[in-house]
Amino acid sequence: MSIIREHIERPSRELITRLQAMPTTIISDAMNRANGMRAAIKPLRPGVSCCGPAVTVQAMVGCNLLSHKAIYVAQPGDVIVFDARGHVDTSVWGYLQTRACQIRQLAGVVIDGSVRDSAEIRKSGFPVFCAGVSSLGPHKGWADRINVPIQCGGAPVVPGDIIIGDDDGVVVVPKGSAERVAQIAHELLELEKSWFTRLEKGETTLSILDLDTKIKALGERVV
Repeated sequence: MSIIREHIERPSRELITRLQAMPTTIISDAMNRANGMRAAIKPLRPGVSCCGPAVTVQAMVGCNLLSHKAIYVAQPGDVIVFDARGHVDTSVWGYLQTRACQIRQLAGVVIDGSVRDSAEIRKSGFPVFCAGVSSLGPHKGWADRINVPIQCGGAPVVPGDIIIGDDDGVVVVPKGSAERVAQIAHELLELEKSWFTRLEKGETTLSILDLDTKIKALGERVV
């Protein structure tokens, strides 16, 4: 029997907008470099990005039945996060679903698995992040789940968590700590800007990051 939870708690639009303005690298740093999905999950088309609350799909390998339902459970601005169990030899997403997401004004899709119709999806410009591409299509013979806690690319995802994706990958910001993460990320972004200012003025990365001290602490022998 399928489990479909239609109502989830979403973070504020203001908070999502703040995080949307920041790169995944800084957000990851703000979480002590945790909560990032595995490196294989990247945008199908370079240059796209997404940020929004997670609507989760948990599926059996090769099954995409409830991914179609999730499109209509999701609200505008949401990101569908599809736990396809890392299986990349069978696609579970295509252009039909992608176009439906565009019409529904969703923010993006993240899949721990493969897609097909890759050329059409790239042309659409819609943000689709996935682990692979395969011409082999899915089946629709399994009762799966929508809006339950899942993993995607090795990262835990709870419905309503904030998903941010860009060219460097995808990170998950737990909704309970999103306000604090956004504040730390802003501070780190300002710090990074100061590094580049100092670099342009002639300082070295060794002095900016105080790496000489660390090198000496580990023991240094110049030959």
